[in-house]
Amino acid sequence: MFKVFANSGWLFIDKFARLAIGLVIMAMIARHIGPEAFGIWSYAIALTTIGGGIAVLGLDKLLVKELVSHPERRDTLMATALLLRLATGSVICVLCVGMVMLYRGQPSLYVYCTLIGGLNVIMQSFDVFDYYYQSQHALQQVILPKVGVFLVFCLIKWIYILLDAPLLTFVWCSFAELVMMYAIIYAVYWRRYGLPLWKAFRLAEARYLLGQSWPLLFASLLILLYMKSDQLLLDTLGTPVVLGEYAAAARISEIWYAIPVVIATAMLPGLIAQRERDVQRYEQSVRRWMRLSWWCSFGVALLVTLIARPLIQLLYGIQYPQSALILSIHIWANIPVFLATAIMQCQVAEGAYKLNLYATFTGLLVNVAINIWLIPVMAGVGAAIGTLVSYVAVCTTLIVMDSGARARLLSWQLLAPQQLAADCKLLAASLRVFAGRYLSLSGKKTLAE
Repeated sequence: MFKVFANSGWLFIDKFARLAIGLVIMAMIARHIGPEAFGIWSYAIALTTIGGGIAVLGLDKLLVKELVSHPERRDTLMATALLLRLATGSVICVLCVGMVMLYRGQPSLYVYCTLIGGLNVIMQSFDVFDYYYQSQHALQQVILPKVGVFLVFCLIKWIYILLDAPLLTFVWCSFAELVMMYAIIYAVYWRRYGLPLWKAFRLAEARYLLGQSWPLLFASLLILLYMKSDQLLLDTLGTPVVLGEYAAAARISEIWYAIPVVIATAMLPGLIAQRERDVQRYEQSVRRWMRLSWWCSFGVALLVTLIARPLIQLLYGIQYPQSALILSIHIWANIPVFLATAIMQCQVAEGAYKLNLYATFTGLLVNVAINIWLIPVMAGVGAAIGTLVSYVAVCTTLIVMDSGARARLLSWQLLAPQQLAADCKLLAASLRVFAGRYLSLSGKKTLAE
């Protein structure tokens, strides 16, 4: 287990820099601009995030798998994936802005925030370089520029808060941050490998990638829909102020989702390789991962519930009165999120993509139904309940529909009290090794070992 921490150290640096510093800066911005403006920005983020899910084309996990299995196709895979994402991102940007203009009727803060969010979607096409470095266990190549640029722009945003800047200034800062970050990452990759986009692009490769990725595309899109549909419905059925209060709480809760994403991202190449070499060790790694996910998510949910009210008052002040109650409900969605992320990543390693699609579709239906029912009555609290129930539905579907019954067996093992002491001891030892290595990442070790 300690190798998971040692090898994913750079990912933890990136995610937890955003967890600690990013949350504080965003809270300062939310206090500065107020719940109404924060709600408008959150609406634009939700809409363009859903559009961004389409622009990814399901290539994130698939590209890592292909680069691990077929390193000789690196140039064609990278160039083809990048151009596919740039083209799709441009279309998504236009569609999102067009939809908001039709709905709102005239240029407004909604339109401008959505336009900048759409430009962010285009810039995020350069995430394909992340996928390559994931496959090579060399994530420091992208994490260092990301963290460096992130810290610089945190300082810039803080200065703008002191200067009493309006909402759009902070929205443009988010775009400028992505431009600088991806420019550095692309320059480093191009200097080392070169990437002749038009020469390396292959139509046959594009057809292959899209043919393989469509279940992942729909699963990712559905995940984003049920993650963000609550915010779209809150703005539609409620007010920007209600959405702002909900978004303030959801940001604290959802930022913990970085933990399973970091572990899943770091473990995928090792799981793929290990499953091909030794199925027994692969199963052992999955069991450890599931137990870690359970205890970590339970601890986070319990802690945040206990400190929800003072935490909201400390970060956001008195302008967000309902956010504490919303947070104390929303945070418990972390448990099914952690478990579902682990199960889904294992299914990607095994090529079982369609089960992810079915489970995510179930979650979306449950989320939308509960939100339509509860938001008019309970506002943001109803949306938090809908989020929690929908994630439980996703996790339950993944467990029930697992044909090999492995997920059901693992879910029962999570509740075995005799595992608690052993898991806590293993986790403590892993953290000590992780700290002793200063969050270093070894390029020669696999995470699942």
